[in-house]
Amino acid sequence: MTDASLAWPARGWLDRATGFFDGMARWSAVGLLLGVPTSIALVNISILFLLIGWAGSGRWQRKWDALRASPLTLPVVLLSAWMLLGMAWTEADRKVIGSHLYVYSKLPLMLVLLTVFDDARWRQRGWWAFAVGCLITLGSTYASIWVQIPWADSYQRGFGVSHHIFNDYIAQGLAMSVFVAWVVSQAIDAKQPLLRWGWALVAALGVFSVTHLLEGRTGQVTVLAMGLAMVMTIESARVRWTMVVLLVAGAVVLAFSSPLIVARVTQALAEARQYDSAGVVSTSIGARLDMWRNAWGMFLDSPWIGHGPGGYRVLSTAIYSIGAQCSVSCIHPHNQYLFFLVDHGLPGLLMYLWVLGCLAALVWRSHGAQRALVTGFLAVLLVDGFINGPFWVTTERHLFATVLPLLMAAWPSRPSPTAGAGTA
Repeated sequence: MTDASLAWPARGWLDRATGFFDGMARWSAVGLLLGVPTSIALVNISILFLLIGWAGSGRWQRKWDALRASPLTLPVVLLSAWMLLGMAWTEADRKVIGSHLYVYSKLPLMLVLLTVFDDARWRQRGWWAFAVGCLITLGSTYASIWVQIPWADSYQRGFGVSHHIFNDYIAQGLAMSVFVAWVVSQAIDAKQPLLRWGWALVAALGVFSVTHLLEGRTGQVTVLAMGLAMVMTIESARVRWTMVVLLVAGAVVLAFSSPLIVARVTQALAEARQYDSAGVVSTSIGARLDMWRNAWGMFLDSPWIGHGPGGYRVLSTAIYSIGAQCSVSCIHPHNQYLFFLVDHGLPGLLMYLWVLGCLAALVWRSHGAQRALVTGFLAVLLVDGFINGPFWVTTERHLFATVLPLLMAAWPSRPSPTAGAGTA
């Protein structure tokens, strides 16, 4: 037998093996998106099989080509490397450093997902998996108004109370905001009027669930920001500003018709006054205002290199001596931008803004429904970064670290012919 004939069986076996692992990685990524709105356990299992499949699938040239073509790769690599370098000057102990690096391991995971979602068919499957998870959540949310749902995190019934299902109300509000953005993009692309109205109904149900069935202010703010951002992508100026007026008017009606919004806004104003007059930090708003003030001071103490991984944790424990308060205020400052400034200095924040800039560039290079979707997602991520930790809190980083590369994997080879028209 010739050498060539001996090589064929081995090559066929290798192709089958790499194909199996490649399929494992891709289906695991789809399962990951299904788990984002429904199950942390499913997310963790999916990540495990995703990494096994990705490592076993080989095809390194294809993966390298996908990474090299994406503008997201360089800022993610630099930010991850800067975090590792910060270990040289942090005063945090090994446990805190390990926790910090584990959380931000989702940054390089985004690059893995970039290579997995390099095919449009798999991106579509990923979006539909996320949509199915959100539809299950949405259906359960409405059902829990009248019946007790065994898998619901909230066991309250009726209106005027929170009906969060698989995750806390903040995470559900954020996921539902992104889901509504995707549904609106589907409505824009729909060719049949009946289908378009069907998508519009689903979007309305999603918005109402955030404004009237969840008590989290975060979701209420992000869904409004998402809507305004998407409207600003409309090319016709007359239609665009008409929609802005209608959206603002609708938001006012929803706000005053929702006992949850009225109560939470009233509470927020009262808590802000309590902090301003008496320094009360035991409330949600008071704690945030105090954390932001202290975090800014921490940044000014080391603006160029930051305090390293876990730096905020170390410094905040010296400020918040009461255990109950420290359990909230010593973990992260509930502001992703300040968090990067404290731990990783100005370079860390600039690298993170570079990541966000990649999404902004994708808006510029996209058009139609895709532009609206990316703009809506970017608005949710930007706004959440001011009041929470989108890449720190478990359920939030699962959402943003999976949807962001799912969007960026669709990076076009050249700008849209209509780029620049009607961009936000």
